[in-house]
Amino acid sequence: MADNDFPKPRLRVYLIRHGEVEFAEERRLNGHKDVRLSETGEAEMLEVAEALSHRAITAIYSSDLYRCKRGAEHLAEKTGLKVNLVPAIREIDFGEVEGLGWKEALEKMGGAPARMINWVDNRFPGGENLLEFRERVIPAYRKIIEQSSGEIAMFAHGGTNRMVLCEELGIDLKNFFTLDQGYACVNIIEYFTVGFKMIRLVNGHINCVPALGEI
Repeated sequence: MADNDFPKPRLRVYLIRHGEVEFAEERRLNGHKDVRLSETGEAEMLEVAEALSHRAITAIYSSDLYRCKRGAEHLAEKTGLKVNLVPAIREIDFGEVEGLGWKEALEKMGGAPARMINWVDNRFPGGENLLEFRERVIPAYRKIIEQSSGEIAMFAHGGTNRMVLCEELGIDLKNFFTLDQGYACVNIIEYFTVGFKMIRLVNGHINCVPALGEI
């Protein structure tokens, strides 16, 4: 079979992490806290929107938190598409330690480092663990991809993106943090009518996108 005979995907998902947030250097657990983008983060989202505006985007989805919604709005302005807000793809709920830095959160949780790296067996006080997070994110993601075709953009969070990638790659949630998700990174997942899927890019830069062929 020649390369040009390979079946085209029915759906290509650009799964994007929001840009850098204010006070990013403090490494805070923002979770559902509605923080703003830094000046760098704003520029990153403009760059992403500009690159994706040259693709045949058919729909835009976003977490309803500002740091994701901002990038989605930039793309909407360039394409004329509306932004579909999906609260279910918000970041993990950090509960009582939301907004704290890692060191402060660790102290509040009793100083046990295992509780800060094993989010499967441990729940953030007043928040979620990874199993509960999965039950929220994955059904919402499945609904989106089942009703979509062509090329769609989804602006989400580091945790949300990791959850989707773990699901699609079959990675155990105890290895959740083996997947890096930098600010404004792009992941590309393609879905085919025969049930096959292909991960085209993980934690990549937006300038990798124009090299892709049309669906």
